[in-house]
Amino acid sequence: MKIALAGISHVPGPPGAAEGLPYWIFWLLLCVILLLLAVIFLRDKDLRRRMSSFLSGARRRMLRLRLQAKLRREKEKKKALWKELGKKAWSEDVVADCVASQCERLAALEEEMRLQQMAWNEIFSKIEALGREHEERSRRFRGLASEQEEARRPSEEERKSLSARQSEILDAIGGAAWEIDAAETQIRAVDKEVRSIDENPKIPDAEKAARILKAREKAAALAERASVLQNKLPLLHDERRDIEKRQRENEARIEVFNQRIGEIEREQEEDNKVHEHEIRDWMRKKQRAQDKIVELQRLMEPLFESAGLELDTARVELDSLAVIYFQIDAVNQNVRDLEGRIERLQ
Repeated sequence: MKIALAGISHVPGPPGAAEGLPYWIFWLLLCVILLLLAVIFLRDKDLRRRMSSFLSGARRRMLRLRLQAKLRREKEKKKALWKELGKKAWSEDVVADCVASQCERLAALEEEMRLQQMAWNEIFSKIEALGREHEERSRRFRGLASEQEEARRPSEEERKSLSARQSEILDAIGGAAWEIDAAETQIRAVDKEVRSIDENPKIPDAEKAARILKAREKAAALAERASVLQNKLPLLHDERRDIEKRQRENEARIEVFNQRIGEIEREQEEDNKVHEHEIRDWMRKKQRAQDKIVELQRLMEPLFESAGLELDTARVELDSLAVIYFQIDAVNQNVRDLEGRIERLQ
C-alpha cells in the first residue's frame, strides 16, 4: 500500500507544471522566432531571389511540360492532315511529279487489294452456298426421318393396343385361377359341412335333408362355375399366345423402322461433320483474305502521309486541296507559337 501511494505521488503533471512556466510563454517564444525569420527573409535580397527563382523555375517547368504536350498533339494533328491530304489527292487522281513514286506504289497496293476483295467475295459466296446446300440436305434428312416415323406410327399404336389387351388377358387368367381355387376350397368346405350335418344325430331328419340339399346345390353351383372357368382358361391362354406372337412381329417391324431412322441420323451426323470441316477451311481462307486486306490498308497509310507531306511542301494548286492546306497552315502557326513559347521558357 505504501509503495502504491509512493508511485502515485511521483506521477508527472502537465507540461510546464513541474517548472511552473505558463503555456503562453511557449507560444510567445514561438511567435518571436517566426518574426525573426520573417525579418531575416525580408532583409536578405539574395535569399528572396533564390526562393523566387526556385518557385518560378518550378512553374516554368510545369508550363513547359504542358506546352510540349500541346506541341506533340499539334504535330500528330499535322500528320493526320498530311494523311488526309494524300488520300484526297489519291481519290482526286492528282498527277504531280512530287508524288509519282507514292502513287505508283499505291496503285500496286490498290490493285492487290482489289484482287483480295474479289477473293473475299468469292469465299463469302462459297460459304453462303455451302450453307444453303447443307440446309437443303438437312431438310431432306428430316423428311426421310419423318416418313419413317409416320410409317412406324401404326405399329406403335398396335403395340400399345396389344399391350393393353395382354394385360387384360393376364388379369383374366389370374382372376379365373383365383376363382377356381376359391370354388374348390368352398366345395371342400361344403362337403365337410354335409358330413357334419349327416353325422349330427341332434338334427331332425327332415331338417337334415333340407340342409344337405341346400349345401349340395351350393356345391353344384360352385362346381359349375369352376368348370366354366376351367373351360375358359385354354381360350385365354390361346389368345395370350396369339397376342405375344403378334407383339413379336410388331416389335420386329418397329425395329426395322428404328434401324432405318438410326441410319438416317448417322448419315446426317456424318454430313454435319463434313460440312463443319469444310466451313472451317473456308472460314480460315476468308480470315486470311481479311487479314491481307487489313495489312494492305496498313501499308497504304504511310504512303498517304508521305504523299501529303510532298504535296504540302510543293503546294500543288487544286481547289479540292485548298481547305486542307488552310488547316495545315493553321497547325503550322500553332506549332511555331508553341515552339517560341517553349524556347522562351528555357
